[in-house]
Amino acid sequence: MTERMQATALALDAYEQHLFGDLANGHRTDRAEAEGLLHSLVVDLINYGEGNHLDVVDLLDALVQARIDRGGALTNPRYSFRLNTEVQFRDHAAEHHRGFITELKSSGPRQEEIECRLRIPGLVDPQHTLTSMLEPATRLTPLRTRTRGTAFSALEVEDLIIDLVTALPAQGSETGADPQVLADLAELSAALATWAGTKPDHVLHHLRHQTREIRTLNQPSSAARRAAAAFPNDIAASLAREQPPAPSPSHPTPPRPSTRPRQM
Repeated sequence: MTERMQATALALDAYEQHLFGDLANGHRTDRAEAEGLLHSLVVDLINYGEGNHLDVVDLLDALVQARIDRGGALTNPRYSFRLNTEVQFRDHAAEHHRGFITELKSSGPRQEEIECRLRIPGLVDPQHTLTSMLEPATRLTPLRTRTRGTAFSALEVEDLIIDLVTALPAQGSETGADPQVLADLAELSAALATWAGTKPDHVLHHLRHQTREIRTLNQPSSAARRAAAAFPNDIAASLAREQPPAPSPSHPTPPRPSTRPRQM
């Protein structure tokens, strides 16, 4: 048993003792007791977090999504990776970078033939590969900031950096900026670079470039763009090609509603 698992078992010991006192079959010897106790503890942790304004639900949601990314009963095996999944290359010796899937395109009936495009923080050019070459990425340790709360994933860290860069003057000057914001930028970019296998200054340069595009084109934020990307690109393209049939000439087109304001 690892040190952290032993610490968890001791925490469950204390939780069990406080609630139930001495039991003939405790969580260490009874599987059903252990599962029930663990479920109860998770619920109590959520309630404790909400009662003390601590963000626990987002962390649990991120962990559940990571489990889905690794495949599950409700996951189509052809698309076991979703858009924006945090991934790394299976062959760590050949390719050490980590990043996010930004495009999925099926080129054949087999799962290993799915092509994808990756965004790697710190590399301006996207990377192209097959999903068979990838695996779910090692998760980034949750990072507490001074100005934006806690980030529980690499994707959240990237969003926070973009938000902080956007809050700086448009010309990119840091003169007069809040020292806490600058400190957060430095720590977030260092953490994201370590996770991605790049360098902090490259991460900042890359995300500043994205921020300039958002400002210039008046695009929605990165989080909003991700929320709008509901399907792999080839599925969305297929849906776009399936236009409804034109109305039959034998059926007159109904009159269009008047655009004139109604008189009261």
